[in-house]
Formats: sequence, structure tokens, C-alpha cells
Amino acid sequence: MEGRSLGPYRLLEFVGGGGMGAVFRALDSTLDRIVAVKVLSRQQSSDEEMLRRFRNEAQSAARLDHENIGRVHAVGSNDGWHYIVFEYIEGTNLRDVIARGGPFDVSRTIDVTVQLADALEHASQRDVVHRDIKPSNIIITPAGRARIVDMGLARLHQVAGDNDLTASGMTLGTFDYISPEQARDPREADVRSDLYSLGCTIFFMLAGRPPFAEGTMVQKLLQHQQDEPPMIESLRPDVPRRFGDIIRRLMRKDPAARYQRPAELVADLLAFADEDGIELSGPRPLVVPPAEQQHRRRLVDHLPWLVPVAMFGLLVAALRLRPADGEPQTPATPVVAMASLPAGLDDIRVWRVVDAPTADAERASLAEAVQAAADGDQIDLAYSGVRDEPPLVIASKRLTIRAVEGSRPGIRFAVGLPISPGEVPGESTAPVVPRQAACLLDSSSLRLEGVFVLATALPRGEGTATSLFAVKGPSRLECIDTRLQMLRGFDVGSGDGMVRDSFEDNTFVEILDPVSGEESPAVREIRMLRSTVEGEANFLQFSSALTVDVAWTDSTLAEALRFAVVAGAPPATPRCPRLRLQAVNGRFRCREGFVSLRDSASRPVVPVLQAFAELSRFQVPSGRALLEQSGIGDPDAYRVAIEWLDSGGRYEGSPIFRRIDGAAERVEIDYAAAPQDLRHVADDADWDSESD
Repeated sequence: MEGRSLGPYRLLEFVGGGGMGAVFRALDSTLDRIVAVKVLSRQQSSDEEMLRRFRNEAQSAARLDHENIGRVHAVGSNDGWHYIVFEYIEGTNLRDVIARGGPFDVSRTIDVTVQLADALEHASQRDVVHRDIKPSNIIITPAGRARIVDMGLARLHQVAGDNDLTASGMTLGTFDYISPEQARDPREADVRSDLYSLGCTIFFMLAGRPPFAEGTMVQKLLQHQQDEPPMIESLRPDVPRRFGDIIRRLMRKDPAARYQRPAELVADLLAFADEDGIELSGPRPLVVPPAEQQHRRRLVDHLPWLVPVAMFGLLVAALRLRPADGEPQTPATPVVAMASLPAGLDDIRVWRVVDAPTADAERASLAEAVQAAADGDQIDLAYSGVRDEPPLVIASKRLTIRAVEGSRPGIRFAVGLPISPGEVPGESTAPVVPRQAACLLDSSSLRLEGVFVLATALPRGEGTATSLFAVKGPSRLECIDTRLQMLRGFDVGSGDGMVRDSFEDNTFVEILDPVSGEESPAVREIRMLRSTVEGEANFLQFSSALTVDVAWTDSTLAEALRFAVVAGAPPATPRCPRLRLQAVNGRFRCREGFVSLRDSASRPVVPVLQAFAELSRFQVPSGRALLEQSGIGDPDAYRVAIEWLDSGGRYEGSPIFRRIDGAAERVEIDYAAAPQDLRHVADDADWDSESD
């Protein structure tokens, strides 16, 4: 297209590009100036949704006016070509600068980082998130100033050779610099995701390589999710420890543990520069202390009177625990009078479930402790053996339930909490099966550590089914060194007391439909680490316009029906049901197949599966498919609804990798025809010979 004109812009020279389009140095004939013009590819230009998003992002970026951000001049179309006009910036991208001249020293790195962080603060104040901060998107001018390009357009930006991953036309980011949460869902990325990518970029400026430079695409994604980055001081001994701490905070896995605003980062960088005598090349940014820092400052100001109050509370607690005259001097569990401490100094209380409570913070049952606990509290199970507990409701709070050292606690639920998975509009032939739950998480977070949890599955023949955990609203379930078990119940009407098919609706974790009016349902999260799940039930079940993230690490699913059953969403739903799985060193033994994706006349929006598996083992018996899709959907919709990426996995038993059973066709794909080379072992396990 060199030499061609798009409106008043004459394309002079191709600069770069990739699958989404091309960038040209161009002449603006109206104002007689050099500009950069980005032209969308024909394929993307024919997508109305993509064009709408393209224009909206351009309008967002046009609101920005900052020295360290490349400005957007215009957006338009001509002769079927759609384009965006940028400020043309003389200079070299940071990736090439480092490649030619080597890593930066600490002073230059601080100088560039202050500029970039100040630019991100400006954008964040105007609700613009870049989503693709990386060295190739940063231009260093001849004067040494840093400029961020493609601000606000990164979701659509894909440069050939950068190993970007696209889904539904949106770039997730470059694997070397992508944040953990952005890899899970680019729509969930906020300014803290940009700060993570900035931390990786700072690492690159100092080390000449990104923090996770080795491995495949899947391995890099998993490293960003799980591995701690190398300490920059080990690669660059001249980097002060305080600067290394700043970089590590930027690259924390949990967004809540990072800097929450770029202004916080700028404040720390300026303080570090002042202490080390580092001079900045440009104007010093004006930094207003964040509200959180002001709160901490006010708290420190009150410490002179807070400390005596706290000590007085401890003294009162000690006097209460002192035995009366004549009583035996038996050691008591230490208790701190939390109520005597001002709010904000120590908000987390530890409760203990013991055989015979003797202190304020002790309870005789888990149900009592859950009821007494507040947001953020911890419950220690200080007993061994299995205890019966009534169904639990955990609403709007974060709790940790853990086994104390030396104990082996078990929880056996008497299932009986009725739950409503949501109505199915127009579904008259297959009514919703009534359900009971052992534990309801209502907009809450639950972390289990070292605990054994079990419940009895109810046969469908009794007109009901069981969920161990029912999840309502934005919630998170995390199991560490935990065992979950579903014991199979008995169908009284059967001859031998066991009817296998009657248990098909039982599930360990059921995600309930979003509440009415929830326009953009938040992601539901499940994390399994060194845990075991066992029982004749599905591990996960959900439907509707929800995204469910599952991280499965060093954990086992044994003798289950399926790992997941995902139903379609009602008509006109803007988002599809989406399951995203990351499995590392996992083992899955499933009687009915691994995942079943189902749509129907009342729920025609086809569910989606995105899976990344590494060093994992999958066992499925003969006649079953690892992945199953069924319903009334179009064959093309089914084919693009599953993304399966594997590294070092092992697939045993059934030779069927994927089965599509739609209204128009029935297709079976074996492992030889799978889109990726997967290691399949035909040896089939003897499922029926094993003890129930």
C-alpha cells in the first residue's frame, strides 16, 4: 500500500505490522506533517463488532494528552480500509535499544520508569488501560525521553513474531510480559495489570531479557501464574535491594499485593532517586500521596496512644485467664482481647474449634466458629477425627479454615441446605432437579488447608441432588493439602441399593446463575493445590454468562463422573459460559469423560472451554470421549468453542479425543487427528473391577 492515499493521508513507508494490520509513516497533506497511520486488515474490517471496539478504543486514547504517550490524531475509513492516525515519534523502540546497546544502568532505568509510570497514572485517571506494556511498545527518542505507543489500542494490536495469543479478536498480551489475571481474561485487566507488565519491562531494562525467558508458550503462561521471578540482584549485583523490592512488588501474582496506582510507584521511585542522588532528565512528576498512604500516616500519628490502649487490653485478658485461688494451674490457650485493639491494627482474629472450649476465641463446632468469624478471620481445627456439621452459609466474607499442626480434622456434612440453581426459561421437558448443598459461598472467599471434607450424594431417584459447595456471586474457593470426598448414597427402590445413573447430577462445586440484573458477572475462581477429590460426581457444574477459572496443581480427581459439565446460556446473552482451566501435574480419572459442553433450545449460546495442561494425566474408559459437545448448535460454532493446549501430558484409555454431537452432524476426533500432537496410551484401565 506504499504510495496509496487514505483520505488526506499519503502512505509513504511501511514501518511494521502483523495479523491485525500494518503501520505506515505517512504525510498528512492537510497540515503538511508526518504522521503514523495504522491500517486494519480486510479480515478485521469486515467484523462490525471489531470495528465498533476499534473506534471506541481510539476515542478513549484520543482523550489522553501526556508527554510520554503517543497521541492519537484521527480515526477514519476510505475505500473499505479502516485506519487510525497517530503522532509520528522519531526514535527506537526499547527492545532494539537494549539489543544494540545492552542493559541500562540503575539511574537510566529509574529515569525511564518514572516517565512510564507517570504516563500510566495519566491514562488510568481517564479510565484507559494499555493491556500490552512491553519494550517494543515503548519508543526512546533521541533526547532520551520514553513514549508509550498504541495506548488504549493494545487489545487489537498484534505484531508478527511477538507470540501474542488472540481470542475472539482480542490480544491477551505478549507472553513474556503478560500479567496472570490478563492471561485468564483480558477483560479483567486493569491498571494493576499494566503495572505487572511494567515490572517485567523494568526487569528487561536491567537484565536484557524478560523474567521468564525460557520455555514454550504454555510454560511461560504457567510461570507467570505460579513461579517467582528471579531476583534482579542475582543478575545485576549493582541493583540496590530497595529497587529490587520495588520490582518484585510490581510483579506480585495477586493484583491486590502490587501497587494499586501508578502514583504510588512514582512516589517510591522519586524517594529512591532522592536518596541515591539520581537526577531525572525531565520535569519531576507532581505526586499526591494515595489515600492508603495517608491512612497509614494517620495511623502512625496515633501510635503514641494506641500502644498503651493495646497493652491495657492484653493486661485485662491476662487477668481473666489467671486461675482463682485453689484452682489447679493448668495451662490455658493464649487469648488476645481483640476487641480492645483499635480497628485497623489487627483485623484478623483466629478462632479455634476444640473439644471443650475454655476461651472466648474457642468454639465447639465449625458452624459456631463460622457464625462468629468476621471478614478475613481464620478458623483453626484443633482436633483429629471426623465431626458431623450442619450445612454452612458463608456470606460476604473471607475465611480460612485450616488444620493445626499435629491434627487431622475431618468434616462430614449433613446435606440439607436447599439451593436454587436458577430457572431454565422455556424448558418444559427437563425440569431443574431440586438440589441441596453442604456449604453455600455467597460472594465470599473460602480457603481450606489440610482438611478432610465429605458429604453423601443423594440419588436422583429421590428427586434431588447434592452439591458439596454451591457458589453464588463473585466468590473464590481454594483448597490446599485438602481432600474432598462424595460418598455415594443408596436408592431404596433398586435391587442392590446402587443405581449409578441416578447420581449424574451430583457435583462437588456448583456455580449458581448470576443474580438478576448483574450485567457483567465477575469471574468465579477455584484453586486446587496438592489436593484430592474423590467420588462419583462431577467436580464442577455451571451455566449462564459466567467465566469460571480453575487452577489445578499437583492435585488428583479420582473416580469422578466428569471434571466439568457446562450448559449453554439463554438466548441473547451477551457472553457465553466459559471454563478456563490450567492444570499442572494433575491427574484426572473420569468415568463419563473429562468435560461435557451442552447447549439446548432454551440455552442455545454455546459454552467455551480454554485449557492449558502441563505434565498431566487423563484417564477415560473406552467408548467415552475426553471432550464432548452436544446440543443444537452450528458445527462451526462447536469447532471454535474448545482451545486445548498441552505440554508433556499423557492420555489413557479411550482413543476418542473429542466428540461433537450436534443437530447437523456427529463427529468423533481421535488423538491422531487432534490439532496438537498428544501422547495417547491405548491401555484401558479396568474400571468395573475396582472397589466402589
